[in-house]
Amino acid sequence: WLSYRDKPMDVDAEPLERLKEAVSGTAKKLCIYDESMQGAMVVHFMCYHKMRVRLLTHFYSFLFFEDWRHNLWSKRFVRDHLRYSDEIQCAAARVVEAVRNRARHRNITSNPHGEFDSFHIRRGDFQYKNTRLEADQIYENSREEIPDGTTVFVATDHQGKPWFQPL
Repeated sequence: WLSYRDKPMDVDAEPLERLKEAVSGTAKKLCIYDESMQGAMVVHFMCYHKMRVRLLTHFYSFLFFEDWRHNLWSKRFVRDHLRYSDEIQCAAARVVEAVRNRARHRNITSNPHGEFDSFHIRRGDFQYKNTRLEADQIYENSREEIPDGTTVFVATDHQGKPWFQPL
């Protein structure tokens, strides 16, 4: 994959060249979308922890279409039509507005737009211990990027406020 870094293949390049780029740097076998998969009610993208495999990107980044136009159409379709419901989008917008208001009111002169930083700290769903950083390590890793006094929103599944004290 390094040979393609900063030099991606043209979107309309020959299929074999685009396929080489798509599978570069992997030791995986291709999963061919055949009649069996077409007839399946569900296609499961398995995360197999014994092989240290996790799906940490959009599923459609793994799809390959021989015709580049089909590739663009399907990914644009997902981008434009698969989304959270309006109720979830509106709830998220209310949370963002509440955090912005808090940030704005904490320092109206230097932060009139209510800018804030955020973390998504996932503690319960990662099976690898080295992904579970302690709060003091998270602080050390980010303190040069986030000025003192900045409003920080933390989304997490972690229980217990004392854990967050270093932040």
